[in-house]
Amino acid sequence: MKTNLRLRLIITGAALVPLSVFALCSAAFKCGYACAFGVSAASALIGAFIAAEAVLGGVARPMARMASVLRSFISENYKLEAVLPKEGWPEAGGLISVLNRVMLELSAYRAFHLNQVVEERAKAQALIDTISDGILLVDDRGQLIYSNRNALSLLNIPKADQNIVLPGSVREPAFQPALSLILSSKDKYVKAEVAVPGPDEDYSLVRNYRLTSRQFFLATLKCPGRVIVIRDVTIEKEIESARETFFHMITHDMRAPLSCIQGYAQILAKAIPPSPASDRCLQPIMRSASRLNGMIEDILNTIKLECGELKLNADSVDARSLCAGAFEVHEPLAARKNIKFSVVPQPESIAFTGDAALLERVLANLVGNALKFTPPGGSVAISCRATPGEAFFSVEDSGPGIPREKQLEVFEKYFQLDEHKYRGLGLGLAMCKMAVELHNGRIWVESGDGKGSRFVFSVPRSRGA
Repeated sequence: MKTNLRLRLIITGAALVPLSVFALCSAAFKCGYACAFGVSAASALIGAFIAAEAVLGGVARPMARMASVLRSFISENYKLEAVLPKEGWPEAGGLISVLNRVMLELSAYRAFHLNQVVEERAKAQALIDTISDGILLVDDRGQLIYSNRNALSLLNIPKADQNIVLPGSVREPAFQPALSLILSSKDKYVKAEVAVPGPDEDYSLVRNYRLTSRQFFLATLKCPGRVIVIRDVTIEKEIESARETFFHMITHDMRAPLSCIQGYAQILAKAIPPSPASDRCLQPIMRSASRLNGMIEDILNTIKLECGELKLNADSVDARSLCAGAFEVHEPLAARKNIKFSVVPQPESIAFTGDAALLERVLANLVGNALKFTPPGGSVAISCRATPGEAFFSVEDSGPGIPREKQLEVFEKYFQLDEHKYRGLGLGLAMCKMAVELHNGRIWVESGDGKGSRFVFSVPRSRGA
């Protein structure tokens, strides 16, 4: 308000001075109009100059100096070298004081956050360098962005610099093919296995590494990069090998007594007249023996499939019979759990070439899992459809569902969701995947957390497909 009044007074004074001079010259000094006009014009120029200087000194110069200091402050990354001295009219001085305070606050705020960033980066660096896994960050051209010491050591790269490009800079040849595969892949998630022999292949232990990679987007470059984790899984591989050896031995040893149990249970079922008491004893024995026999078959089939020892006994398979057989075997379990179990009618007969026994086992595993994890009152449905080239089977349930990030992992050996731990061996879906792929088919799951699951597999309708 004071500035406005001061400006009005200056402008009014500058305007009145030439009029006053003109009137004074005309009346008091008896000058002619030409002389009075000249004197008043000169006084007008002097008044305008004085008014302009007053405005410049009071407002314009302080504002220009503030703008210059503020530009310098920003260009120096918000580092304030010295405060701006007060000058000009009181209002300009007040504005300079506010600007000084804002710049001081911004400078302190930036210094504080820089310290925080440096501290957090030091923590992250310490954490990444401490873990035993190798960590690599590369851009979409394979240029190394970041790595920890363990990664450089595993890849036999002397030191990190800006010229490292994967896989060309890798001096450990065992890793080069896997890294080439990962970097050339368009998938967001990629896994690879690498076996690295020791210095002396005859005596040293071969170490096994698992490379896992996920894509991420570089915000500054607007292009994808990859984070690659290299993990030593040698001990895991040894444990898995020992576990498979144990399973192989125990399943062979269990088959004879299990066959004996099943055989005598069937003889008793035929020899003893049916009654509620006999059914209450014999039916659980036969169901448990059948379930145990299925688990043994899964273990043996998985081992044979992995070793390439299982050969397809290809013959003509009727899809309707396959679905009906799975329904007949599992219908009593569904009734006991009060689950609505059904087979969706097929509009036409679907025939294809495949191993009926192996596909029965696949369908049995999918139906068994659906019944196992669907709560009482839920539903499970088997269906089949066909295209000219493929036959599709699906098992849909109203169970708890599978999170999206776990839908690929459920087909891995021994994998189980945390909430389903110890409810099986974790081999059923792995066996299904290998058996379907042996038929040159595909298997996948469509699900959402809490929305039920739909497992689908397809097989070619002709063996040559």
